[in-house]
Order: sequence, then C-alpha cells, then structure tokens
Amino acid sequence: MKYTQQKLTTLFQLVTLVSSCVILIMLILMLLRGARPQWKMYQQQYAALTAAMDSSAAPPEIRPTIISTPLPHLKRIDRCSSCHLGTENKKMADADLPYRTHSGEMLKFHPPEKFGCTICHGGQGQAIDKKNAHAVDKGVHWLHPLLAREYLQASCGQCHSFIFSHSVNLQGMETLEKGRQIFMREGCLGCHKARGLGGSKGPDLSEQGGKSRRDYSFRHVPGKRTVSNWLHNHFRDPDMVSPGSQMLAVDLADEDLHTLVVFTMGLNKPDIPLDFFSVETLNELKGRRRTLTGDETFAGLCSACHGKNAKGKSFTADYKWGVPALANQDFLAVASAGFMEMTIYNGRSGRQMAAWTPRFTGLKPQEINDLIVRLQSAREIRSSWRETKKLVGDVEQGKKIYNHHCQVCHGENGDVMPIITLSNPDFLASANDEFIYKTIVNGRRNSAMPAWGQFSSQDLADIIASIRRWGKQSPQPLRPLSLPGNRKNGEQLYHYRCSRCHGLHGEGVSAPAIANADFVGAAGDEYIQAIVANGRRQTAMFGWAGDVPAAETLQREDIADIIAHLRYLGARRAEIIYPGPNLGQAEKGSLLFLRYCAECHGPNGEGIKAPALNNQEFLNSAGNGYILASMSLGRRGTAMPSWGRGDEKHIKLSLQERLDITAEIRQWQKVVIKRPGAVH
Repeated sequence: MKYTQQKLTTLFQLVTLVSSCVILIMLILMLLRGARPQWKMYQQQYAALTAAMDSSAAPPEIRPTIISTPLPHLKRIDRCSSCHLGTENKKMADADLPYRTHSGEMLKFHPPEKFGCTICHGGQGQAIDKKNAHAVDKGVHWLHPLLAREYLQASCGQCHSFIFSHSVNLQGMETLEKGRQIFMREGCLGCHKARGLGGSKGPDLSEQGGKSRRDYSFRHVPGKRTVSNWLHNHFRDPDMVSPGSQMLAVDLADEDLHTLVVFTMGLNKPDIPLDFFSVETLNELKGRRRTLTGDETFAGLCSACHGKNAKGKSFTADYKWGVPALANQDFLAVASAGFMEMTIYNGRSGRQMAAWTPRFTGLKPQEINDLIVRLQSAREIRSSWRETKKLVGDVEQGKKIYNHHCQVCHGENGDVMPIITLSNPDFLASANDEFIYKTIVNGRRNSAMPAWGQFSSQDLADIIASIRRWGKQSPQPLRPLSLPGNRKNGEQLYHYRCSRCHGLHGEGVSAPAIANADFVGAAGDEYIQAIVANGRRQTAMFGWAGDVPAAETLQREDIADIIAHLRYLGARRAEIIYPGPNLGQAEKGSLLFLRYCAECHGPNGEGIKAPALNNQEFLNSAGNGYILASMSLGRRGTAMPSWGRGDEKHIKLSLQERLDITAEIRQWQKVVIKRPGAVH
C-alpha cells in the first residue's frame, strides 16, 4: 500500500514538471514574439524602403509605435496605419503590401483622419496583427472580416447606396450601380421590402448589409463561411441554403449575380453622422423617394412572379398556384382598370398574390395608377375609326369573323336574348357605325363585352357590314337633342322610371348597365334619346315617349335630364365594382360547374389546377360579365378552354348554361369590399 502511494506521488511530480516546462516555453515564445511584433517589423522595413528610394536624404528616425486613429464620430479606433504606412506616399505606388500607396483618388474624398480604414475595408481596426485585423483566417471569430477586393464596393453602399433615385455615376461604384439595376429589374421588391417599399413575404432588406456572419446559418452552404458566399449560394438555390424557403431561384449569369450580391451587401443603415450619406441615400432613409414609373413598378415589384414579359406561370407541381399572364390578350380584353386596381390593392387571400395597400407596402397610389396604365398599354389595337370609316366592308368576310367571335354570345343571327340583340331593327336604326366600332374595339368594362382590339380596320369594316345586313335601311339621322339637361331632375326621373331594370346606380339588374363609362363614352345623346323615347321592339324596353300613359310620358327635356344623370353616373367613381346583371340560375349552374369546371377550379371553387373562383377578393374585383366573358372566350396559351365555342376535348355550352354557371359562382360572394381611391 505504501509502495503504491509513493508511485502515485512520483507520477504527479513528473506531470507537474512537464506541464511547467511547457508553460515556460510558451511564455518564452510569447516574449520573443512580443519583442518583434509584425507592426514593428513593417515599420522598420518601411523606413528602409523609403531610405533606399532617396539615398541623399538622412534615414528617417524610427520610433516603433502603434499608430491609432481615433474616430469617435464612427465609434471606432483604427490602427491600420501601424502596418500600412505608405497609403498616402505617392512614391510607394509600386511597392508591395502593406507599404503600397492607396489606389485611385479615394483618399482625396475620404481622408483617413475622418473616415479611417475599416468603414470601407472592413476588418477589426483595433487589432495590431494581420491575423486578427483581417479576421479572415480559420479560428478567428471576429464578426466583420476584411472585405475581399471584388466585394469592396459593397462598403460604398453604406453611404451611397440608393434604390429609387436615378443613376448617379460615381467613380469606383460601377459594380454597385449595376447591382442596383439588377435588383430593380429582377422583381426583388415583390417579396422583400427595402427603404420602405416592397412586399412582406421575405425579410426586410433595408439593413441586410449590416448583418454579420453570426446572423447566417452556414450548415448547408459549401465553401467559405463568408456573407458573400452565403448570398451567392442562396440566390442560386434558396431551398438548398434555407430548407423550406419559398424564394424563387435567381437565374443570372455569374457576373450579374456577383453584382447583385455586392449591392445586397451594401444595403445598410450604419450608425454614423448624417453628413456621411449622399443626398439620395439620406432622402430614402428618411422615407422620401421619387415616384416610380409604371415600367419601373412592374419590373421591381411584379416581374419576379409574373415574368419580365408578363407571361405568367402555369399551374405545375413546381409552381402550385400558377401566376396569371398579364400580357395575355384574352385577359386584357376582359379585365378593366377597376378589376386590376382591386386585385393590386387587395391581393388574393390564400394565394401568392399579396395585397399592395400603400399604407403597408409603401407603394404610392399614383404608382398603382401608372402600373395599371402600363399593363393596359400592352393590349393590341390594330385599327382606327379614321381608317375604318373610309373602307367598304365585305359582308361575307364579316360573317366569317362574326360567326367565329361574336355568335358565342349574340347568336348566329344576332338575336339571342338576353344579350343585346344586334339584329333588332330599333338598334340598327339608331346605332351609327362609329358607335358599333367603339363598342367592338373598346368593349364594355365590367361587362361580358370584351375589347376586340385584334381586328384590323378592314376586319371592323367587314363586321359592321355584316351586322348591317340585318337592317333594311341605313341608320336614321337622329334629331339633335341640343338641351343641356338638369342632372338633379334626371336623378329623380331615373330612379322612378329606369332603376327597376337598370339598377339604382345604372349597374344593370335585369337590363344592361347603362351608367357604364364605355357605353356613355360611345353613345351620343341622340342615340340614348332614341332608345329612351322609342324603346326596343322584342325586348322589355318600351318607349317612354309613346308606349306609356300620358301622365308618365317623358318629354324631350325629361330625357335630356336623364341623359345628364347617366353621364354623371358614368363619370363618377363607384364605391364598389357592381356585379351587374345576374341572369342565370345558380341551382342549375351548381351541377354544371361540378361537371365541367370542378376538375381544375375545385368542387367548391377553391382552385386546384386553375385560379380560385371562390375567393372574396376575386369576386369583388370581377363582375358577372368578366366571369361570363372569360368562360365564353377562354384564355389562349393556357388550359382554360372556350366554353362558348367548344373544341375536340370540350363541348360547347349554351349561353344560358354559361349564365347559370356564372350565377353559381356569384352566389359564393359573401362580403362587399369597397374600392380604393387610385384609379378614376
């Protein structure tokens, strides 16, 4: 027992001796290193270099010391000059680092005594050895390492990075500016907010450049554990870097992707004096920015989902919800400015389309207005009335065009009820060619009448000639009304004589919407006078000048008053988008919907392989006419067929069947959403 205890004591003494020797050796090495640290060595070598350049001059007196640059306004101290001694010495332009002169003229505008070094270059300014100052080696855990040369312009973004201002050519910031252009071009603001504008599906990028390595997970990132490498991989494959991410991969060439990374790293709001910021950046940080054009708004906020050419995305396994093609001519033919406006402001609940209400997204009402104008400008209009009225129409050719496009709703002989009967003698007697032309080309917003802009002037002349074949004579010259009209009196007359069929607001109930801006814009006073006074044979519209008892007869002055009220209604902005006439039976439409529509739109209209129709935002944006026209014409380039024409895979539904399906869809609307105040 005593022998064992003695052995343990001897072993403990031996371990203590070895440990003491190791510690002593380490202390000696540390002392030796401290006796000649890197910064002292660099200062001595710099003195030798400068002396060799000018042998006639006396060697400078070297007193090795740590050179500190206090920067209290930046809340830092930089000691970079302890090693980088020649930054302002022009004679050292060709010297090796760390003695070389600073490149370019940056120091002329950024004097080191005011800016220091690390605000631009990164790294740890208080360190006095290369490893800790640069903080790029393994085992060094400083949060902000020295920026690689190719990412150096990101630091310029701290003071000079703007997003919405017009391009300002600043020397040395070309990469940053190109990255800004790509950022705005790729639709990043559709999901991310920056400087007060953008979506909320992704994180706010306003201060993305201020994040350190600690703010990122490198678990799934190959290569270096740097912010730039994380961003590069994340843009290329978001789901790989951040499993579960819904972000779309950024499809860019390597050079462009690099500039986008640089710009993103430059988005920051550092805690520095305001006089360091450029005017453009300072304004954006304060929430002031210029109004974007419609093209800029689409590119910056919409193009990531809808595509740079607004061609959208189909419903696929990779993209579950699909994205509408806003440049689709069939969509543009039936979608009014009001439909687009409501969709932009309110989005689509349960879908990828977010609500772009200005108070939450920073988007200005004027920008929404200009965006809608930009979208509608893509609609093709291949004719003009000036040209059309000079041409002689070919009746037979017009019949072919009519039978393919118009008979879907109006019938082969233009007499299908309850749609406007084009072969009605009263219509043909009062509607002149210009009225017919404008109605065909411009359509009727929020109604089933699409805008047929694809027809040429000759096509329009042929169609008009085809319609005229049903009339025995040319339209009768109408007596000019020549009366100003009293709107207040007209409002009362309209309420008691017209609203039962045409609706309190002229929106249409069992009869057409006559307060429609496209209708009152195309119809002259004389045309409306003729309809009101004489009525329409074979319809429920009787003549108020001769078909009613004398006590109810409307005089020319009364009709002028009603017309004044109609023009007021057509010009005013309604609080909601009225559904318009609902002429179908929902009970029958329910069975038809399940048979023909549910496969794509879902049994309850929830949307499976096509848009959700049982969606309150959609139903408040789309009138019955929009639904009927979309069903009747389909969408070329998509899986939506024309149920008004039919094809080898789909039967042709009658007009009444389509009206019944429309009624079924309409009865899903449970709430009424008021319109915003952007589009007039």
